[in-house]
Amino acid sequence: MENSKQIVGGLKTQEEIVDVAACTENGSLPSEGKWYRVRIGEQYHIFLKQFVTGREVLETAGITPAECYWLYIKLKGCDFERVAFTESINLAKPGIEHFLVKPTEVFSYYVDNEPEMTDRKSLSPNEILKLAGIDSKTHYLVQRIEGQPDIVYAWNPDEPITMDCKALEFISVKWLDTVDIEEYGKHCKPVPPARKYRIRIDKQYHVIDKRFISREDIVALGGKPQVKYNVYKYLSGTAKPIRVEPGTNVDLTERCLLRLVLQPKEQQEGRGNRQQFSLPEEDMETLEQMALPWETVTSGNHWLIIYGYPIPDGYNVKQADIALMIPPSYPASQIDMAYFSPALVKKNGRPIGAIANQSIDGKTFQRWSRHRAPDEWMPGVDSVATHLCLVDNWLIQDLTK
Repeated sequence: MENSKQIVGGLKTQEEIVDVAACTENGSLPSEGKWYRVRIGEQYHIFLKQFVTGREVLETAGITPAECYWLYIKLKGCDFERVAFTESINLAKPGIEHFLVKPTEVFSYYVDNEPEMTDRKSLSPNEILKLAGIDSKTHYLVQRIEGQPDIVYAWNPDEPITMDCKALEFISVKWLDTVDIEEYGKHCKPVPPARKYRIRIDKQYHVIDKRFISREDIVALGGKPQVKYNVYKYLSGTAKPIRVEPGTNVDLTERCLLRLVLQPKEQQEGRGNRQQFSLPEEDMETLEQMALPWETVTSGNHWLIIYGYPIPDGYNVKQADIALMIPPSYPASQIDMAYFSPALVKKNGRPIGAIANQSIDGKTFQRWSRHRAPDEWMPGVDSVATHLCLVDNWLIQDLTK
């Protein structure tokens, strides 16, 4: 009984504590009006009154929150019986052996303030709607969390939601058919989920049946060529438009979004963007990511000219125009050598080997005769991007000679 005396502290005699299990074992009746020593799980606890509720048993044992556990009582000669939170237990009742605590096996939750229950540890938003008798074709699910923003599951209806013993709260919201982005953007109001979104691209309005739209789809809807136009999004309260990078998407529910605008790509030194022959899509994406002006020109041969290409430190210029000869059978056939304008000169005064002049598009370029080993070009792997990497290596390595 020493442990009991440590727990209750103020007791003066051991006789004032009734050991409920001991009474059950020896067949005696527990005395009324005293304090009661009871085993809950593997630990003993003292109750200072004769009648206690299921919740009080759990809280005395330090098991919280009570809603996450089930309480069972073991009576002599009987199986375990579950005890409700509000159920009153007479600790002086003969036959009590001990209590057992287990994690809850059923989760309560609410949908539109209506109580629901499940024995599953997770449910998807659509499953929660279905169990509540709500059509997911007309409604989507929103989770309410006190003191936090709502969690909207309109776009991820199959994402598993881990059920919580503390009764999650959900509401169902009816889908809107079409939302006008410009109207919400003018006032920077949150854009609600909708089946369709009306968005202005330049001067024309388009209805999009998805939340995200790619930069490439925007250009296509605007009727412009991909390689010649940039996409910008205008936000309310922001003076400068924001460029949409190639390969990225625009979220039509972005707060303050007003419209999308297509603008011709800026050209340096007044050059036009001539496209006298086509390159593979992979090469055009590479060139767009470089953000440098470029042209494809037919001048005796097919030439790709990139303007303002960066040159490593150690040469007479920091940037130069670079031309690559594109064979008619490219990409099956390799790109060879590189051509620079103005001509490159090393600051250390050492000569550059294997160079010559080449006229391209009415200008003189400096040809660097550098070549791959036989069969080193790999169609399907090598491209403008890999050849420019090779050119960069040539430039760096020549500075060491």
